[in-house]
Amino acid sequence: MLPSELWKEIISRLPAKCLLRSRCVSKSWRRMIDCPDLIKLHLSKSAQSFTNHTLILTETGFNLHLLDLGLIDGNNNAQVSETPFVANDIYGISNTCNGIVVVIAEMFGPLALWNPFLRKRMIFPDSPSKCVEFYQYPSLFYGLCYDSRIDDYKVVRNYEYRSIYTRKVECSKTEIYTFKSKVWREVQPFPCSLPYSSLMWGRQVNGALHILCNDKPFKFKPSTDFKSRIVGFSVESESYFEWMLPLSIPTKGAFMGLDFLGDCLMLACDTVSCVNVWVMKEYGEQDTWNNLITIVYPMPHDLTDLFKPLVYSKDGKKVMFFCNQFQFVWYDLERKIMEKVEVGGVPFLIQLEDCIQSLVFPGGSSEPSEGKKNRQEKKIKQKRDDFLSKGFKLKL
Repeated sequence: MLPSELWKEIISRLPAKCLLRSRCVSKSWRRMIDCPDLIKLHLSKSAQSFTNHTLILTETGFNLHLLDLGLIDGNNNAQVSETPFVANDIYGISNTCNGIVVVIAEMFGPLALWNPFLRKRMIFPDSPSKCVEFYQYPSLFYGLCYDSRIDDYKVVRNYEYRSIYTRKVECSKTEIYTFKSKVWREVQPFPCSLPYSSLMWGRQVNGALHILCNDKPFKFKPSTDFKSRIVGFSVESESYFEWMLPLSIPTKGAFMGLDFLGDCLMLACDTVSCVNVWVMKEYGEQDTWNNLITIVYPMPHDLTDLFKPLVYSKDGKKVMFFCNQFQFVWYDLERKIMEKVEVGGVPFLIQLEDCIQSLVFPGGSSEPSEGKKNRQEKKIKQKRDDFLSKGFKLKL
């Protein structure tokens, strides 16, 4: 017999699907796979593997779909699959964190923590705090993060209301929900106007959430008279910090998106003629922004199109992009060429989020809720059959 630590090291390298199936082998296997230490070890391995990632696709009307990235890298045809959530169930989603995401049912409505791979969700209450009714122009977004100091997940909720007369911010709050305490509490408010175009924070990087803001939140078109900055929220200290974008990054006339590529912060600047993708090589060092990719469009394009770099390929030589609302493409970093990726069933999208396939679920085991329900039904049926066979001497 192999030592248990070596055994855990071996199975932690398996795909999440294999581990989920392996829970059925025996009770000892189930206990080992459900062990928090193994779940954390498997999570760290999955984060380094391209094939253990899934895209959550938000369709116009807020239907949610899933796309397994492991089916794409080998030039295989991939197919988008549906989820239990439909348009009348959700208002939006948060960023992903360690394989889980917060699904928002409605503005100031109930929330659900969801692991799309486990097909498991848990309802928890939104904050009861509200602003007074005569304020309008609400902005509201959520962030999901993990605090390693207390080994707990946090939901960050930011919202503000503006005066119906002056449009000045009259009410701004930041609140945090932790799953162990199961309560909302207020912390310091957001340091500037909330970004109007965003529903969520970006993914957690280096112990902080990040989002892109500017000093003219109500400008819907690219402009030359505003300054952009990155606002960060430290997960442990629950405080904000700000970085101004360096002058070396040209932002005039560009739609910008802040995200995460590999293990670096990434900024995409999209104009009518080209797109530039910048990455911060050393976290927090402003002089380490590097122009990773420049793509010149053959003809001017509509800036309302969704354009987003997603992930590196297995070998790190290509970057996957989503563009033009329906298309996935690989960009070869060495040859500087693009090739289309065939993906079936792609709806008209407004949002994509990369999600690790993990066994993480705060406050519960890794067992899918559907599987648990099926086992319970099977057990009830077995008891009924036993009763009939003994009481009425029936052969079932």
